[in-house]
Amino acid sequence: MNGKKHRPMRKENHNMKKTGIIIAAAIILVLFAACAKTGTAGVEESAVFVDPNAVKEGAYGNLYFEAEGFRFGIYDPMETVLEHVPSNTTFTGESCAFEGEDLFYFFNGFEVMANQIDGKERVTGITVTDDTVKTPDGIYIGMPEEQLREIIGKEPEIGGIYVTIDGTAQRNVTVQDGAVAAIGYAAAD
Repeated sequence: MNGKKHRPMRKENHNMKKTGIIIAAAIILVLFAACAKTGTAGVEESAVFVDPNAVKEGAYGNLYFEAEGFRFGIYDPMETVLEHVPSNTTFTGESCAFEGEDLFYFFNGFEVMANQIDGKERVTGITVTDDTVKTPDGIYIGMPEEQLREIIGKEPEIGGIYVTIDGTAQRNVTVQDGAVAAIGYAAAD
């Protein structure tokens, strides 16, 4: 050897990043698979689940996301988000929940889904993709469930998912094997 010590990457960090990537990919696949529903007449059906009259910028209460010192949340204009937090990559695909396409913006540690609502591209989903970022209240991928319970202050819903709703936003935090495995924000039903 050349005298330098080789330190292998911690297996648990590697596994958590791998799990986060797999979960993000699965979410995207589920979105596309759901679009393939065929109606009774054999024609693809599309549904709009969001009433444009219910869209209110900044009405997500404490369920906002923060990146590079900029706060944003569900239904905020994507244009404003991109002015403050530049995206690394984008991807588009047919939407099943909105008219038109889903637009995915990828950032370091998280991704944002946006859709055209009432003529304006708006944030409709935020997904944390690895353990390099935390939510504003300190939740991160890999956090032990006991710590999560202290922050959220309640027990999980069915399937180990902690659901929090505030205003127009819903945050789902999924626990697997005693640690946070996924964090996602979406429009509240």
